[in-house]
Amino acid sequence: MGRTPASEFLAGVLSKNRSKKTILARIDGELKDISTPLTHDCRIEAVLPGDDDTLEVLRHTAAHIMAQAVKELFQDVQVAIGPAIENGFYYDFDYQRPFTPEDLEKIQARMEEIVSRSQAITRENISLDDAKKRFEKLGEKYKLEILSELDDQGQEDVSIYSQGEFVDLCRGPHLPHTGHLKAFKLTGLAGAYWKGDETRPMLQRIYGTAFFDKKSLKEHLNRLEEAKKRDHRRLGRDLDLFSVHEEIGPGLILWHPKGGVIRKIIEDFWRNEHFRRDY
Repeated sequence: MGRTPASEFLAGVLSKNRSKKTILARIDGELKDISTPLTHDCRIEAVLPGDDDTLEVLRHTAAHIMAQAVKELFQDVQVAIGPAIENGFYYDFDYQRPFTPEDLEKIQARMEEIVSRSQAITRENISLDDAKKRFEKLGEKYKLEILSELDDQGQEDVSIYSQGEFVDLCRGPHLPHTGHLKAFKLTGLAGAYWKGDETRPMLQRIYGTAFFDKKSLKEHLNRLEEAKKRDHRRLGRDLDLFSVHEEIGPGLILWHPKGGVIRKIIEDFWRNEHFRRDY
């Protein structure tokens, strides 16, 4: 079979339309980049948008595109990690000042520009030593720390992904090019310690979500808005039931008169039911 790319092999056995829609390959049951070379006899399937596990790959690619946008917009920013998560994706950054909602708008716009470029996303397998040299030249200290840990574990080779001038350390797989990201939205900002360790630097985490079509994205965002309306913290404030004051105690509920009455009614009902059932 030589080293025929999966895309080339599939193009020879699929219809032109199905081949054009293929975004990944499932090789011996494992999702792979469409550019993966076929080096041995294997079972290969074309994977289309919406197939099993593809949403996670889409969101992981979205995280890379977001990191690329941040790198293009903000000089000297350091990138840490950026995985797909249950309802979207995030990426952690180290920057000299806090990001703002206005920054998110700029990042979203730059992501849309990157998507319009349809930049090829390419994988390269290189030695760990070469990866260290590459990221040292880029000045990416968090990537170098990850590489040092892999070195300690005895790993000799790693994979990196590139799109335009952006390079990231990653196992993949990813979509073939940035143009496949059709529907996405940056949803928020938060702080996160590097590796969850409070003794390490506090990074800035940007959250987002992505879907294969705009209808699914809109439905998801609508569900988030509905959930916000039912958030107990918002209801407590809006209905004048209780409040929370960080200077008194984080998470400590201070009951207002109306909230106190409701609490008493619920607690009395709870006690009476226990007494009635001999508890």
